[in-house]
Amino acid sequence: MDSKDLKYYHRHELDAKDLLHKFFSPKSDKLLLEESTAIPMKYLYKEFSSGRIKGDSLIEFGYGPCIHHLLAICEFVKEITLLEFNDVTISELEKWLNNHEESFDWSHASKLMIDLEGKSGGWQEKEELLRGKIKQILKCDITKDNITDPVVLPKADVIISMWGLDILSTTKDEYVKNLRKIASLLKPGGRMILVSDINVTFYMAGGHKYGILTYDEEFLKTTLKNEEFVIETYEAYDRKADYDVIDHEKVIYITALKQK
Repeated sequence: MDSKDLKYYHRHELDAKDLLHKFFSPKSDKLLLEESTAIPMKYLYKEFSSGRIKGDSLIEFGYGPCIHHLLAICEFVKEITLLEFNDVTISELEKWLNNHEESFDWSHASKLMIDLEGKSGGWQEKEELLRGKIKQILKCDITKDNITDPVVLPKADVIISMWGLDILSTTKDEYVKNLRKIASLLKPGGRMILVSDINVTFYMAGGHKYGILTYDEEFLKTTLKNEEFVIETYEAYDRKADYDVIDHEKVIYITALKQK
């Protein structure tokens, strides 16, 4: 597909509600919902509950107005900063933070989190805990050296990128540059957690096709090594079915230690 026929998350308007309903709601394809919501939550909860990942501060370098993955880790950090690149996404996130009547209903994810913890109830309290941990949402510009300009953030203990690097990078060279930018926000000895689609070509939202960077596993492993990250955990899950809204081969989950 010619790239001029594609829209891009950080350059064009986005139907955030449609994105949420297609990928992250109980109305989504059951297998796709497992890929987009349940598996990431299980991975993150496993990583943080192991006790290996420590620290107070976390930066989320995100894709879409999603909070489900943060439900999995909010017990383990003191404060969360959300970095976003799309005004519509920021608006949706703020609706959820403020309990707006039109906000997206994440109760299915909150209840899943309670199940993962082996509890019998308390999903509303889990959501309130997360709301209290989110300290700020910053509109960013990926083209700047300091993507949060004029704000200068203190370096974080953990950064999570759920497809964020993939949707903001149009070439592999851009991906490497963007990785360096967000890695500069991470403390030495901190963890970078990546969730990425392998050999993906597009995703759909609001009836439009959006561009997302295509690469293989070797590219990602080599890039992290070259940028002085050590991969501690690597898990890959093959696509469970064919979907109309995204074309990808597999989803990978990486926890990597920043050496310098």
